[in-house]
Amino acid sequence: MAQQPNGWYTDPTSRYQYRYWNGAQWTTEVSSGGSALTDPNGMDAGAINTPPAPGTAAPTPPPSATQPSVQVTQKSGSAIGTIIGIALGVIAVIVLILVLVNQSGNDSTEVPGTTNAPATTSAPATTQAP
Repeated sequence: MAQQPNGWYTDPTSRYQYRYWNGAQWTTEVSSGGSALTDPNGMDAGAINTPPAPGTAAPTPPPSATQPSVQVTQKSGSAIGTIIGIALGVIAVIVLILVLVNQSGNDSTEVPGTTNAPATTSAPATTQAP
């Protein structure tokens, strides 16, 4: 009888859907319904070295015993938060423009109700000695 290559085959014990043949003997790696498991009971010593029957190979390889990787994605901020942020930014720019316009209109040093006529200078007072 030709030696069967390693791979997944129909479980000869019928306890699981598939069992892994390593090329020399059956292992405790089994699969049922797409889930990889480990057979805690194994196989009896008389059947562990009996190769799989031809034509009993699994049509698609069952999953490996390793856990599948999980990709975690984080949802970015909501549209409401973005809209609120933009609105606050626009309001801040408008307030800044209004403050700057009001300050530029108040640059004169005039006091209301007075004129900006040049100040007159008077000569210092002199006193005569007696």
